[in-house]
Amino acid sequence: MRALEVDEGSTPSSRTRSVWLLQLVLGASVVITVLLTQALEPSLFAVWTFSTGVGVVIALTAVAIIVPWHRLPRSAVAIIPFGDIIGIGLLSFGTDLRFGFFWVFPITWIATHFAVTLLISTLATVGVIIVIDAAANGSGPATALRLIVVLLSLTFIGITAYLSSRQTRAFKQLLRRQASRLQGTLQRVTGQERRVSQVLNGLDTGIARMSADGEVLALNDTYLSLYGIDRDEPQRPGSAVEYATLRGEPLSESERPFARAARGEQFDDERVWLFDVDGAWHALSASTRRLVSSDEPESTLLIVHDITALIEAERARERLAATVSHELRNPLTAIIGHADLALDDPDLSPKVREQLEVIAGAGERMQKLISEILANSRGVFREKDTPKTADAMRIIASSLESFRPAAASRRVSIIDDLPDTAEVVGDAFRLRQAFDNILSNAIKYTPGGGTVRLSAEVGDESVVLRFADTGIGIPAEDLPRIFDPYFRSRAARDSSTPGTGLGMGIVRGIVEENGGTVSLESELGSGTTVTVVLPIPLKDREE
Repeated sequence: MRALEVDEGSTPSSRTRSVWLLQLVLGASVVITVLLTQALEPSLFAVWTFSTGVGVVIALTAVAIIVPWHRLPRSAVAIIPFGDIIGIGLLSFGTDLRFGFFWVFPITWIATHFAVTLLISTLATVGVIIVIDAAANGSGPATALRLIVVLLSLTFIGITAYLSSRQTRAFKQLLRRQASRLQGTLQRVTGQERRVSQVLNGLDTGIARMSADGEVLALNDTYLSLYGIDRDEPQRPGSAVEYATLRGEPLSESERPFARAARGEQFDDERVWLFDVDGAWHALSASTRRLVSSDEPESTLLIVHDITALIEAERARERLAATVSHELRNPLTAIIGHADLALDDPDLSPKVREQLEVIAGAGERMQKLISEILANSRGVFREKDTPKTADAMRIIASSLESFRPAAASRRVSIIDDLPDTAEVVGDAFRLRQAFDNILSNAIKYTPGGGTVRLSAEVGDESVVLRFADTGIGIPAEDLPRIFDPYFRSRAARDSSTPGTGLGMGIVRGIVEENGGTVSLESELGSGTTVTVVLPIPLKDREE
């Protein structure tokens, strides 16, 4: 038994509990036997050896309970089972070993917890007791045979218990070693995962890992920042919008790189344009890699490189080529023209004519070289003028397509009560950012089972858009500050819904940039209505 100190709260050590358990089992068995003997054969109490044996076992039981075994050497515990051997020997003396079966308890105890030498000594002691008993009370071969059988049985039990104990200890040691190795392996793996995570978060490349069924497994910091994704809700759409071309058509939800990667599609260097939450354009190169491992399910890695700087460099190269070609083409044209005019003079000497032909040929070669440089640099970066008008209904429909999955996951119904078209004056890309912020707040702060209703009124000079939800609402005292940067209402803070307090400020800035106005009405517990008024083009206004 391993020596363990007791706790400060007087909790018994494992050694003490073991001594209690083993000795109490024997003591209880002897007490029950004594009671049965008192009822069936009370004459045995007149035999001094029987009474002495009972007293020894009971006394040893009391000692086992009282003595603080954790403070004594391990070998001191052997006194108890060895004393039990003597007590049981006295108990069974002169009774044809009817009580000798109690030797099983101390023999098993010694065989389980002590060395084999002590077991042999104990069996030898039992043998000596049996021989003395046989010599003093023997009555023939039958008694001798009974004594031999008892001794052999105890020897077999002792050896079996000793071997089983050794096997059990060896198995425990093996388990401890294996547990230690597993713990070390787990710590190493955890450390490696932490280092890999730190490395990925330190990259300027966006990385998203997803399972075969489209579940998000990991997003690094660059991806979260680039797409404006909330770290606490990675399944929700980000605030950034992807486009097929610069200021072109927004990509549908199913055609975005993330959705395609979630479906298991493999692609390489797919170019998309991203319009982020700050109103900046990013040229992205998206690629996927399939991750196959023998000990993990298959997953897909989406790698997004921001190549805006490369595109800008290409644009600068195009401009430089255009400038160089323009600045060189004119003087070269003059040189070649004047050389051709000079060559038309019939009075030129052969040497002068030869020199003029060299000049004209060199100029033509330079013009051809400039034309090739200009042709190779064309079409890399063409930024279009900001459109003067936009279809507000088309923008809202595109925004709704992105947010319907998020609304469905929160059991929020979206009611679309919008006309087919409504032309407004404004930048479609910036308006999309404003509508995304309004819809995101409406869905985020509306409990399950609620609704978000979108409606529009097309007037003579403006289009009035209303986004009404049945959410948690805003206290009246917080309404004047709702458009302030980083301000969040008390209801929003109490709901534990993540947010930064920037959304409505961005909405107001965008709407006012495009000549419109935005207002908000809300009642705590009853919902919120955001009203956006945008001017319509002059050509559509009634005279």
